[in-house]
Amino acid sequence: MIGYIRPTAENVPRMYCRAKIHKTGNPLRPIMDYTGSIEYRTSRALADILAPLVGKSDHRLNNPKHLAKEMISVMVEEDEMFISHDVVSLFTNMPKHLVLQVIWERLEGDTELHTKTRLTIEDIMDLLKFIVTTTYFSFRGVIYQQMFGAAMGPPRF
Repeated sequence: MIGYIRPTAENVPRMYCRAKIHKTGNPLRPIMDYTGSIEYRTSRALADILAPLVGKSDHRLNNPKHLAKEMISVMVEEDEMFISHDVVSLFTNMPKHLVLQVIWERLEGDTELHTKTRLTIEDIMDLLKFIVTTTYFSFRGVIYQQMFGAAMGPPRF
């Protein structure tokens, strides 16, 4: 694990886009390629530590098939309305301080954390703060910094 949190590369993360073919007009979804960047291996190691803490909610759906299975038992009455909201730019709109607060709380409640890593909660949080605030990337040869939210692409939490 310790080898994974040492920077071993210096590539600037690269942004590319994928078309959302299921949406009208096929808008683009920006994705960051962090492979070979200073934060890639640390992100990967942290993602492995945090993975068991994800999906512990009663209100989590895995995929559209899971939603369809859950909806079989839902009865919408005549005076009710079923509304579905599309999540727009979920990662880029996440307030980082709230994400870090939720992660801190989940780590504090993880009684098995000591079996996954020798890092303390404070160590993990320091590394996470570094990862979520290191938001530079290149696009068409120009280096930018993302100012809000988190990028899609790196092996983050």
